[in-house]
Amino acid sequence: MGFSHSWIAVQGLTCEQALDALGMEVSDVQADLLEGVALLEWSDDWLVVLSEDDQDATGGDLAELGRLGRAYVAYGVDVDAPYSQACGREGRNDWVVTVKPDQGRVSVVGQPPAQLDSIIAAARAGQADSEIDLAFEIPAELAESICGFRIGKGDPETIRHVTLKSTGIPRSVQTGRRPGFFARLFGRG
Repeated sequence: MGFSHSWIAVQGLTCEQALDALGMEVSDVQADLLEGVALLEWSDDWLVVLSEDDQDATGGDLAELGRLGRAYVAYGVDVDAPYSQACGREGRNDWVVTVKPDQGRVSVVGQPPAQLDSIIAAARAGQADSEIDLAFEIPAELAESICGFRIGKGDPETIRHVTLKSTGIPRSVQTGRRPGFFARLFGRG
């Protein structure tokens, strides 16, 4: 059984805005491992939302949070598929970087950050001395270079996340506003 997860870091998004947009609230459940959806406030005005679903942050429900901040970066990985992907936006530049080891290449769409070239060069230079596929780590390295976050890296005591649960109230990400009282009451929001 492999490992998969995804996360999105959004700059300028508050916890309250994210919870409202997702229709979620903080759960009483404390977990050391990622289960379901979790949230943590990160450095330099970045909010990170994590999911045990490998595509949730790059193309699923969590991806919608990206439009609510000044900039965002998202990362997803599934070692069984296998693939790893980072995507993001800063200003008007949207980009996607995907690595599928079975295809043996790095796929780039859009205008990725300038540091991608040096990350690719370092992976290729180190590949001769490594038995693992260093190209597979390129999206993770790129995402980390933007917001400073990478799951499993750093002191676990400093990376405390809170687990989230659904509120049962429809999400406001799609409309940009919370449904009215009667829409929520009759389930039409």
